[in-house]
Amino acid sequence: MLQEMKRPILDTVATTLFKLETSRVEASSEMDDKGRMGEPMEWSESSSLANQFSEAIASNSLGYKFKQFVADIVAGEYDEAAVTAQVDAFIAQSTAKNGFFGKKSPPVVMFSFTTCPFCRRAKDYLDEQGIAYQVMELDELEGNAGNEIRAVLGKKTSRTSVPSIFVKGQYIGGCNDGPGLLPLGESGELNKLLQRA
Repeated sequence: MLQEMKRPILDTVATTLFKLETSRVEASSEMDDKGRMGEPMEWSESSSLANQFSEAIASNSLGYKFKQFVADIVAGEYDEAAVTAQVDAFIAQSTAKNGFFGKKSPPVVMFSFTTCPFCRRAKDYLDEQGIAYQVMELDELEGNAGNEIRAVLGKKTSRTSVPSIFVKGQYIGGCNDGPGLLPLGESGELNKLLQRA
């Protein structure tokens, strides 16, 4: 009886959280210099308050536990084994010698939201460097699939934020942290990861 009561309460909380997040994104959205709508690109600067807040939450186990709790609520009930297999298959593309139809597999895969400035900055960097990548836009997936994947990614990486980037199967974090795509690029470590067999 208690379990039956718990799910409707969690569903109400999940719906409320989802609506609040959607409203926040819509209220702050603007068009960037490449014609993409989303939160301001300035937020993705390493010195921005938004980035510093994100890093503080990501580096704090209590912050992660809270964000994972929210991600699990928003994901709702789903087939975790099937979603985990989907996530693992997407990541495995970055380690394959050849992709579909004989095309070379990209060495980088990224889970992203189209409106996320950190995600757009990471894609811009990869484009500028000529690094092939494959992206899964979680906010463009059918139904609640994006939220389910985000919950699984949180359990896999201890981070629910996007972008969630993998280089040749190795998780490197997001745009600026974990250690992050941009810091790895600046230090030369990204090239070393890309050259790895």
